[in-house]
Amino acid sequence: MAQTTPSVPPRVFEHASRKDWGRSVLLVEIPDKRTFLFEDGAERSFRPDYWHKMELCEVQPNEAVRVDRIARRNQAPAPGSGRKSKAPPKKPDITFEQQVAYFMKLYPVGFEDEAYTKAERGEAGTKAGEKLKEVALERAEEHLTRKAINKMVDGGLTDELHQLAYEFLVGTKSTVQKAEATRFKNMPAETRAGFAESLRELLYGDRPYPIRFDSFVAALDVEGGPTWPLATLIQALVYPADHLFVKPTFMKKQALILDIDPKYDTAPNATTYEQFVKTAQKTTELLQEAGQRPRDMWDVHTFICKTLSPKAIKEATGGE
Repeated sequence: MAQTTPSVPPRVFEHASRKDWGRSVLLVEIPDKRTFLFEDGAERSFRPDYWHKMELCEVQPNEAVRVDRIARRNQAPAPGSGRKSKAPPKKPDITFEQQVAYFMKLYPVGFEDEAYTKAERGEAGTKAGEKLKEVALERAEEHLTRKAINKMVDGGLTDELHQLAYEFLVGTKSTVQKAEATRFKNMPAETRAGFAESLRELLYGDRPYPIRFDSFVAALDVEGGPTWPLATLIQALVYPADHLFVKPTFMKKQALILDIDPKYDTAPNATTYEQFVKTAQKTTELLQEAGQRPRDMWDVHTFICKTLSPKAIKEATGGE
């Protein structure tokens, strides 16, 4: 079943001139003060003469609950409180240098290796490559442009956009599992318009990206809630140089290897996603320093997955 929401979802507000704070929920309301908790985790209080700047947002109940949950998760502990941040999980027993060495053992020429290109990138126009990255990227460049999405959303063709997204989910190898794609396919018809609008906003909107990401996740009304792969595939295909397809088990390991706190949550969210992107960017820099030339974030994703499976770690480190 889709995620449930309280019978009375929280009201969501946004400051008229500080969109970078994100949206907020009302925490305290007394005659001379209102205190709001924002998506960035900060509590901000306003006197009555500033209340008009806090504008009420019209959002779906699921999204209102999502905003509340994100804000509370990011909230800093009160001074002197006994609340402590969770210690990050144990760093994997492999170094970045060992990752590179293992990857070079698999593909001696690196990302330009013929075997790597054939297995991971593929080639448009070939049967073997029809579900690999290059074909998916070309299809995204053709069918997920601003103009194409505007035409579908503004024309009320939300079922068609939903179907197009589903085709990317099932048509891109080694990304979203079949069961996840099926749950997406079965999204209730009445929520598809919200999904279509949130997808347009995610890819081409003007609001800060973290807000757009969390709004998109909230619009994914799928049984059991959206997963990280489901929430990150489309933008990674449209913006392969900047956005990342996330398999969280691997990305958590990579973040810890690079001494980055992933701030991990099993539910897709902008805070964790930004940490994963930071991890991928740092990985790119280190690969370049090691003489490697990843084309985009997809190559970085593949490097991480190929070198951080339990089998790969064991073989790379000589472990038992």
